[in-house]
Amino acid sequence: MTAADSEKSKAKAGKTARIGPTPCYCLKLRRINSAVTDYYNLHLAPSGITISQFSLLSKIEAARECSVRELADAAELDRSTLARSLKPLLRQGLVADDKEPGRRNSRLRLGAAGLDTLAKARPVWRKIQENIRRKLGDDGLTALEELAGKVESLAGDR
Repeated sequence: MTAADSEKSKAKAGKTARIGPTPCYCLKLRRINSAVTDYYNLHLAPSGITISQFSLLSKIEAARECSVRELADAAELDRSTLARSLKPLLRQGLVADDKEPGRRNSRLRLGAAGLDTLAKARPVWRKIQENIRRKLGDDGLTALEELAGKVESLAGDR
């Protein structure tokens, strides 16, 4: 995450509250998503990564090494979106691709910079998690989990 991205995140966080109420459930959910993402990104900014990047790095670390397809499945992203998300991580040396010459299948693993970045970002992430837990309380977190399950199940309603 660049300094410009951090400033955009701060400005965006201020706008969300000023837009006003809406009867549209989709817009309400998008605002919630945006506010939570901005909150994580703001606090993770000193680590140099976004919450999306933190998630991908964490999944690669847990797998030790994985293919793009395996990571896409674990992250619940389509491969083209994942490929775009991986480009800066590969460029910065946070993720290494151990693809054999002449082979199509990538083998992703964390590079030394990725391990260092995760080690720096993980305590920040834990603090964010604790702040949210404190803000919502146990009952709020239980309600959030139940609501998330119900909203996610909408994808199956066709």
